Amino acid sequence: MSEVRESLGRIEVAPEVLGTIAYFATLKVEGVAKMAAVPADVTRLLRRGTRHDGLILDLSDDKVKFDIYVIMNRDVNVMETSRAIQKAVAEAMDTMVDIPIDAINIHVEDVVGI
Repeated sequence: MSEVRESLGRIEVAPEVLGTIAYFATLKVEGVAKMAAVPADVTRLLRRGTRHDGLILDLSDDKVKFDIYVIMNRDVNVMETSRAIQKAVAEAMDTMVDIPIDAINIHVEDVVGI
């Protein structure tokens, strides 16, 4: 016997919520010291998208794209940590809101000593 599911209505997730999920997923990654400010030249060029502390979320063309700006600790492998951020954000989006991601671009703005 097959199960019939009825829609109870619509579910909307605000873009700011997606930004918050990505923000906290990024900060949980070992080696990330903190989020970096989005560079002024990028902010000036920003036409579409939602800006959140250290990231830009672009929801154009029915696709979700993140540009995440971070400052990393000096004792980490930048490439491995960047991949870990991508994985953490993708998993958090999948687990919490089940929204497919088109791209997660990581911008390492600085490295700091601890």
